[in-house]
Amino acid sequence: MICGPEPTLADPSALVAHIASEIDELCGHLDLVPDGQVEELARAVAHFLEQQGQSASVDSRYLVMLASRAMQSVGEDDAARRLLVFGTELVKPSEWEVTGGESVWVLDLHQMTTRDDDSLELAFFNSLSVVLQSVADVWDASNGQGLLGLRHVCASARGLLGESRDKSLECVSEEIKTFVAARLAQVSESRHWQHVPRVMDLDIRS
Repeated sequence: MICGPEPTLADPSALVAHIASEIDELCGHLDLVPDGQVEELARAVAHFLEQQGQSASVDSRYLVMLASRAMQSVGEDDAARRLLVFGTELVKPSEWEVTGGESVWVLDLHQMTTRDDDSLELAFFNSLSVVLQSVADVWDASNGQGLLGLRHVCASARGLLGESRDKSLECVSEEIKTFVAARLAQVSESRHWQHVPRVMDLDIRS
């Protein structure tokens, strides 16, 4: 979170300013919230916190989740998903020397495998598809040229396997990477790109 004195619930204007600053710090550089709507969104989140009697020093990720819900409540579903994906750093930009200075977007798969039930695999791949569709416009300017790095592939594969021994860890890891590549190919076709973003496994294995 942003350092500095924490506003109190007794000071509504300071609370709104604090939340607006948090949202702008996490999401402003990606233009996830339309101009002039950051303060309005912050007011909605501040109102919720006041009603719940919660402190302004709540986790930044929680503020983003509340802001996303606020956008969804007024019918801005696509914007709400983008705000959640980028604001929680599920997907974030990075630079890797192996790409020759090319901009890389990194998807943290571990955040998507926190459930522990029989429907995890279905939920995981459905969610993965939604995430890829939500962030697709980051490659519009390059006409699909770029790279998506996958972090924690093995951990996600392990979570999907659970106690099952029907498949190997390597097999499920490959299924995840193949799914991502195929989904990006579909996105490329639907957006009429000339290229398809490459997929790279960022896990370091011994």
